[in-house]
Amino acid sequence: MSFKTVYNSLFDQISEYSALTAYIDSTQFLKGFKQNIPNQEYTLILEPGNEEEKGNVQTYNDMKEFVYHIDIYMRTILTAVDGVQGVIVGYGTKKGVLDFVDDVKAAIRSDLTLGYNRQGSSVSAENAGVSFDLLPTKRYITISINNRTPAGYDTISCGDSTLTGIQIASNIQTALRAIGNHNGDGYNDAICSFNNDTKKFTITSDEYSPKAKVVVTAGASNDCSGLLGFDNPTVTVGRNIVKIEFGTVSTDNTLYPVRYRILPVRIVEEISI
Repeated sequence: MSFKTVYNSLFDQISEYSALTAYIDSTQFLKGFKQNIPNQEYTLILEPGNEEEKGNVQTYNDMKEFVYHIDIYMRTILTAVDGVQGVIVGYGTKKGVLDFVDDVKAAIRSDLTLGYNRQGSSVSAENAGVSFDLLPTKRYITISINNRTPAGYDTISCGDSTLTGIQIASNIQTALRAIGNHNGDGYNDAICSFNNDTKKFTITSDEYSPKAKVVVTAGASNDCSGLLGFDNPTVTVGRNIVKIEFGTVSTDNTLYPVRYRILPVRIVEEISI
């Protein structure tokens, strides 16, 4: 869990949303509370709030919720025409603070994972080529997914002849799914692929939970992990945003020509304990 990662992901998503960048200067997407900046019609400020840890929400796999509270301040200054009304509802092509709020909500709804969610995976080191000479004595690898070790996990068959990386990936995926018991156990929905350009294998648990993890090691016998680049893999643990909720939009400053609106955002991340 990381407030910093979630906070930065939210900021990046909002500050890159085209409907907002069309009328907000790039310097006016700000982190943390800032003083009023003159001569800018629109300013958006993300103010980090508190963190809140909640109890087990999925006791079968020891998960908790971690809640982040972030307030988003939207400031609009429009002085050309229409007075207070123009600042609130806009005029001509200028957006008022109410449209500003709607655009920020749309920016968040455009990806409720904040681009932050990821699956558990293991990626091999780059191989020398796209073809591999497997043998009956060099054919197995061990793959533990989500810390589970079902029968056969340490003798995953990659094949026993000269095969392409794509063929081997298909064999690995078939073997993994054959020892799966149910959706969500990591094996039943496992994905294995090979990229001919990068010459790397990727094995994915297809789960976003922070329990999601793929560990590839030497086979119990007739090992071929080194041949496939899994003697030095890159392991990525899954992570997951469960939900995002908006609080009641409130008014912070009603002095003309400045209009503030504050949008409370509650982001819930699933964490492992």
